[in-house]
Amino acid sequence: METEVPYMPSVTNLHKILDAIQNAGAPDAFGLDFLKDLGFTSSNDRAVIKLLKFVGLLDSGGKPTQVYKEFMDHTKAKVVLGNRLRKTYDDLFLSGKDAQNRSVESLKGWFKTKTGAGDAVANKIATTFKSLASYATFLEGSQEEVQREEEKVVEKVKDEEKSGVDQPSRKRVEVGGIGFTYRIEVHLPDTTNLDTYRAIFRAIREELQS
Repeated sequence: METEVPYMPSVTNLHKILDAIQNAGAPDAFGLDFLKDLGFTSSNDRAVIKLLKFVGLLDSGGKPTQVYKEFMDHTKAKVVLGNRLRKTYDDLFLSGKDAQNRSVESLKGWFKTKTGAGDAVANKIATTFKSLASYATFLEGSQEEVQREEEKVVEKVKDEEKSGVDQPSRKRVEVGGIGFTYRIEVHLPDTTNLDTYRAIFRAIREELQS
């Protein structure tokens, strides 16, 4: 692991930025303009560009890597990030395979020793890592076991999305004192395109509100 470890001055929007990446298309280059297009204009958010380069989602020029494109698939994003964190912070995980579960204070001490940073910077590095780790999913075992677990995670995400919509939706209408109830059943397509699901959800909401 490099001794110069980037960090976010504030991690308040970090998870929101990661969500936004999955909801947008891949840019030719991820710079300040694209970050603003995603809706993040605070100076505290600019450091995410260097952080994304550090974990391998962007190359040195800011161009999205193959890992970035894999991360855009929201059913796999958390596993993809977990795998990247293990590779990027390899020395940290060598010191303990469950490094993602360590406290910020414990991580702060480790990063101080590793990087030679002072308390304030080491704390921000630790807080940034902890925020990334809390967003990610970490799988254990052999390559085959990890692949099987990854497939389970993907299916779980899809099932959770479908469970909120496939249940029949009912709407009651009063006409002349007589109540009518009708229900809407939605069968979701087998796709990983989040925009497709959004369009379906939006149509359902408009129907129920009409």
